[in-house]
Amino acid sequence: MPILLFVGVGVVVLGALVLLLVPDRPGGRIAWQGVEVSSIGAGLPLIVVGIAAIAISGGSIGDNDGAKDSGERTTAALACPDDLASRLSAARVATVEAGANAQIVAGPLASKTDPFGLLLTDGGEPVGAITFRFFPASEVFKVQSLVDADCHARQVSSLQPGQGPLDALPNYRDVRIDLMGTTYVLNLAGQSDIRVNFSRFVP
Repeated sequence: MPILLFVGVGVVVLGALVLLLVPDRPGGRIAWQGVEVSSIGAGLPLIVVGIAAIAISGGSIGDNDGAKDSGERTTAALACPDDLASRLSAARVATVEAGANAQIVAGPLASKTDPFGLLLTDGGEPVGAITFRFFPASEVFKVQSLVDADCHARQVSSLQPGQGPLDALPNYRDVRIDLMGTTYVLNLAGQSDIRVNFSRFVP
């Protein structure tokens, strides 16, 4: 919990200032779980309270990391394709080569609603990466991020002229993405499993 971390750091700094600038200010006693801290000056108890807040915040951060590892994270934003390894577990990432047809990237037993990532390649070379979540009730895929191999953010577009960028992809719908100077067609299909079609766009 970053707010608790900031509060803890602020209290530690305040305690240090009180200890240095007003050392004779009346202090007090803090006791918790059998541990007791007392001080003639008021600064030391403040420092102890701040350290405790920082420690609790550290535990909260660790819990969040655990949620990511267990697949409970809901956002997997990318700045570069290499970020896939740090944003998602290996089980939630698949490599998809241009020309893939109905490639299964999440089998029947895999979660369909946790974030998923695709490393998109052409001729074995990465051209981009995409992360998304599937919403079975609405039968749409929500794009969380799309980047090309040079770490530039890209957008998913409709194949229909005049339509803007898409952030929600209908199930089984062909969409257009431009990566490294080449236009590709992507199709995500979710039901009992999640399948991907990925190929170069042919006008």
